[in-house]
Amino acid sequence: MDFMNRSEQAQPAHQQAPVSSASSSAPVSRGDKGAHRKETSKWSRVGAVAMLFALTILIVAAIGVLFYGPSDQSKFVDKSKYQAVFLTNGQVYFGKLTNVSKDFFKLNNIYYLTQNSSTDSKGTTTTDGNYTLVKLGCQQIHDPYDQMVIETNQVSFWENLQDSGKVVTSINQFVKQNPKGPDCTQVSNQTQATSNSATQGTGTNSTTNSTTKNP
Repeated sequence: MDFMNRSEQAQPAHQQAPVSSASSSAPVSRGDKGAHRKETSKWSRVGAVAMLFALTILIVAAIGVLFYGPSDQSKFVDKSKYQAVFLTNGQVYFGKLTNVSKDFFKLNNIYYLTQNSSTDSKGTTTTDGNYTLVKLGCQQIHDPYDQMVIETNQVSFWENLQDSGKVVTSINQFVKQNPKGPDCTQVSNQTQATSNSATQGTGTNSTTNSTTKNP
């Protein structure tokens, strides 16, 4: 009887072993969760650093466009020379570029070319292949100031002109012949028309200005 009682009392002690085993495995599960949280936090920091780096690159690029974009063309303007400004609509103007920015071009002391033409008694218009240099100003019917502000997106390209060129030679001749500027009593109804060649304007010559022959 005693032997059987001891055997029955030992049996509950033997059945508690699985409980002890189950409880010992609990800390392992918490450790896995902690490692997972650390890994997630690590990749979050990596992502934040990558985003910060990308944002820095964008800011640097924006600053570069702001300071070294189209406005940087101004460093190529030779202040001692005349410039030719070619517009996207085919017109071209000659003068002095006094301001070049990312928004607009400012041109002063402006001239343009018109093609010489004549009309016979039958109404037929012909050209002689020569071009007249016209000073922008009081001789035009709309009497503009000798200044032009052109949006940058309207400029196809521009050039510095050599003093030996026909256009600058004609400008210098006009200035020599008209030291006080154009004769404002001779008002012309002529304005520059759009040119298909993108190198000179068209129109009827009705002003006495320097003429340059087409090469």
